[in-house]
Amino acid sequence: MIEKNIDYKFIIGLCDELSDDIDYSFFGNIEIVPVSQINIYCFDELIKKYDLIELNTSIKPSFFKYFISQYKDLETIIYFDPDIQIFENLILLEKYLEEDDVLLTPHILNPIIVDELTPSENLFLNYGIYNLGFLALNSKSQNALSLLDWWEDKTLKIGFNRVSDGLFVDQLWINLAPIFFNNVKVLQEYGFNVAPWNLHERNSVHKNDDEYIMKDNSKLVFYHFSSYNYKKPELFSKHYDRYNSIVLSKEIFELYNQYHNNLIQNKITFFSEIKCHYIKVEEKVVKKKSFYKVILYNILPPFINKIIKNIFKLNK
Repeated sequence: MIEKNIDYKFIIGLCDELSDDIDYSFFGNIEIVPVSQINIYCFDELIKKYDLIELNTSIKPSFFKYFISQYKDLETIIYFDPDIQIFENLILLEKYLEEDDVLLTPHILNPIIVDELTPSENLFLNYGIYNLGFLALNSKSQNALSLLDWWEDKTLKIGFNRVSDGLFVDQLWINLAPIFFNNVKVLQEYGFNVAPWNLHERNSVHKNDDEYIMKDNSKLVFYHFSSYNYKKPELFSKHYDRYNSIVLSKEIFELYNQYHNNLIQNKITFFSEIKCHYIKVEEKVVKKKSFYKVILYNILPPFINKIIKNIFKLNK
């Protein structure tokens, strides 16, 4: 990653506080900025109302705005999820940002047949057309800054994981970005954001020296190892069953092996044991129904239940 992008400054935006249990010299020249440093005006409220995933994703636009304000000479700012590995230089992204202000990667570029396997196309209608494990912006563009203001307002106020209500953390909002804002480019190359959800179109890869070449002849720039569990490497994705280790191409299988080894070498076992400062200890409360309600709900037909509830004003 760093070797092929030596002109970039790499920063970790940390949804946590610094821990006394970690020797941060391990990260070398990578800057680590804890979320408390960026002074989100409603952060105390966020940690009360959001779970850890919602909290992580809700602060993303705020981190963007913070870094843009701190680095006045910044030309390009790119976000990557922590489970993404970069294999190539990012020159093509820079080139695109000379003409456009926002770069997005859709989850898929080609249709998926209708069957019983996952993922399916309707999944992305619920969770977002674009994957927000990646986002690149022209930091000098007022258009991009306006997008960040709009996006931050949504994530800080209603960044919940409530798919039935049309809410999925930070990601689903970006469906609207190409409509609300100008100069939003949807990347079409297969080599950007390869992931378990698009292997129906990107499993075919060939290796040329130390480069991976995709079916459309684009280079593999970054791979998103989403939901990979180093403790269960045989299940390369816990959410999807369309592909498994048996039907993966040898090149994709090799990428997973390399990633697994990188995780082990970079102390994934140790870091996984460090608890987030903001994690909630949730107590499960079991509500007991009255004996009368149990009898009503379990014995009587539903329309009779409804009549009796209206008469006696029984609470649900």
